[in-house]
Amino acid sequence: MRIMVEARPSDSTDDDIEEATVTVIDLVLEPQVRAYGEVTPEAEDYAREKVMVALRHAPAPVLRVRLTMDGAAYGDRIDAHVDLSGFGVHVHAVGETMQEATDRLQERLRSRLHHLTRRPAQGARRRVA
Repeated sequence: MRIMVEARPSDSTDDDIEEATVTVIDLVLEPQVRAYGEVTPEAEDYAREKVMVALRHAPAPVLRVRLTMDGAAYGDRIDAHVDLSGFGVHVHAVGETMQEATDRLQERLRSRLHHLTRRPAQGARRRVA
């Protein structure tokens, strides 16, 4: 996520725009992880890294990321819920190991985000209340 902050002196007017400074701040969003069953801390770190790499392809600012890792499910399962500026993206994957499931999840998430970049009209839709 990128935030731009504009700072002006307190006694400035609109004519003093050339004196304004702009600071760009890149925020690193840390995914929230919920783990069920036998999930090692190393597997959680691996999943965070892989998801962060996939999020580089996001077509909009990422507001929130939640990962659910389930080592007690049939096969190891991982789910990612990503909030892209109000649009929800959900991806899940199952593998024989948590690492295999995470690798599949990364590829699916990257593919979904790439699809949203190429065809934004066919992307995530807002819910109508």
